[in-house]
Amino acid sequence: MKRSPQNKEDLKDLAAKLDEQRNIIDAIDADILQLIDRRLLAAQEIGRIKKRQHARVLDNQRELRIFQKLFGLSEHTRLSKTALYKIFSAIISASRVIQKPASEASADPREAEIYAVLGHPVAHSLSPVMHSAAFSATGYDGVYLAVNVPDIGVALSGLKALNFKGASITIPHKIAVMEFIDEIDAQAEKIQAVNTVKNNDGRLFGCNTDCFGAISALSEKTVIKDKEVTMLGAGGAARAIGFGIRAAGGRLTIVNRSPQKGSQLAGDLDADFRPLAEVNKLDCHILINATSVGMFPDNDHVPLPQKFLDKKMVVMDIVYNPLKTKLLKWAETIGCATVDGVSMFVHQGAKQFEFWTGRKAPVEIMKMTVLAALEERG
Repeated sequence: MKRSPQNKEDLKDLAAKLDEQRNIIDAIDADILQLIDRRLLAAQEIGRIKKRQHARVLDNQRELRIFQKLFGLSEHTRLSKTALYKIFSAIISASRVIQKPASEASADPREAEIYAVLGHPVAHSLSPVMHSAAFSATGYDGVYLAVNVPDIGVALSGLKALNFKGASITIPHKIAVMEFIDEIDAQAEKIQAVNTVKNNDGRLFGCNTDCFGAISALSEKTVIKDKEVTMLGAGGAARAIGFGIRAAGGRLTIVNRSPQKGSQLAGDLDADFRPLAEVNKLDCHILINATSVGMFPDNDHVPLPQKFLDKKMVVMDIVYNPLKTKLLKWAETIGCATVDGVSMFVHQGAKQFEFWTGRKAPVEIMKMTVLAALEERG
């Protein structure tokens, strides 16, 4: 079927408008590249001036202030904070390369302090992305790896032998790891789970930052004191979170598929226990999924029936990959306040960073890095 002359004219007009917009984009791209080049030249000159002043060239606090200012400006642009972070982290990294003198670089990359996340499995972990960003943002000379370890005892012997400076401990080793640590702080001893290890000249010191991370994230959305809290799970993360809930004055009920593990944890935390089959009988103000159910790649799995949810609940999921689990999507649909796993993950990671390095953690940078990585994974 032939198009009418009028239709042909319309198509020509649309094609001309399309070309016009593309030309605008090409011109803007050229302007952007020129502006970036000007920025790099300015950064290079700053480096020269500082060298003449015998001052340290790289200024990590200045970089943090730049990001904080940009995050504020992002509210007035069409760019998300994560997109803005990715763009400017690349630009700032380029500025560092042309600024940084040889005297401020490690003479040998093997001199960098090495850290790792130890788990089984561990390929999904975003700890390397988050901590590498924190190291870079603060100028800390560190390297962070993901290491899949079925045997945590053997792994910690290797950690000492290779002089790793510290490690994050993740599923399924948070309880078993305690047997192989030389010294454990008082809170982790009470929790009976360790997620962070520091190597002090061959002596391993363990602590727990999961408790801090979870309570910090949850407290941003609700008051815990005197609330009825239902927690799913009885593993190492559940122990840490449950301890924090009880310390904050919440009334805790543990729900777990295994009655033996669930009732044992409930007894340790002076909490109640109910099997999963009885979850619908519970009063609940705060629901916490402290299991790995719903974690990538099993995104469609949920830890309990949808009918248990009520719009008055605050629903927290410690899974951070995906950012919105099916449980959180259900909760949002009916109007619940939700707390995603990224909040807990970043808060506990910031505490780990400070424990290892003695430096203040760049929390916002860590969060933006994790969110950007999750966006890229889709």
